[in-house]
Amino acid sequence: MDRTQTMRAAIFDMDGTLIDSMSSWRRLNADYIRSQNIPLTAEQEAELFSLSGMQVIPYYMKRFGVDIDFETLCAMACQRMEAVYAAGLPLKPGAGAYLDRLRARGVKLVLATATPPRQALIALNRMNLVSRLDYIYSTELIGPSKNQPEFFDKLCALIGERPEDCVMFEDSLYAMRGAREAGLGVVGITDSTNLRDREEILKACDRLIDSFDELA
Repeated sequence: MDRTQTMRAAIFDMDGTLIDSMSSWRRLNADYIRSQNIPLTAEQEAELFSLSGMQVIPYYMKRFGVDIDFETLCAMACQRMEAVYAAGLPLKPGAGAYLDRLRARGVKLVLATATPPRQALIALNRMNLVSRLDYIYSTELIGPSKNQPEFFDKLCALIGERPEDCVMFEDSLYAMRGAREAGLGVVGITDSTNLRDREEILKACDRLIDSFDELA
């Protein structure tokens, strides 16, 4: 059964799902090392691009002897991303039109992002998405992380829908697994930053798409 046809609520991640911004986040991994006056090889650039924020911390220490905690790195990255968001980024293929199709069907449109609220609102306002969404939530406001089914239990309670009546649209493997464990349908979105997880993503989602134009 295609749960996107029967869902009462569509829950979207932001970066890498609605907005084509994950590559901008990942490029900051290498930018930080260069800011320490450390040269990078092409192989190291590629490795850094493939790593999430939590994964990059031990990589920094192992490869370069650079010790930085996640909170400090995240704060620096968020500050840098404010200018990127403010300048504007493209939506993922077909995202805007798909939101409009769901709105016409009466489906609740929900955003659930791990991006801090300040940066998320800069991005959503710049890309004219705020008025197209019914609910906007961050993991910082709800807790815990999206890898935990409890996050989705809380989110579904807040929007007044059962998990089985909701579908999560997501590009990150950890969040797909959390949503699936909570009983939501899961549609995976391809992105240049999730290539290394593609095999596991196929196991974690009901369907994997390259463009929202593939969905009715």
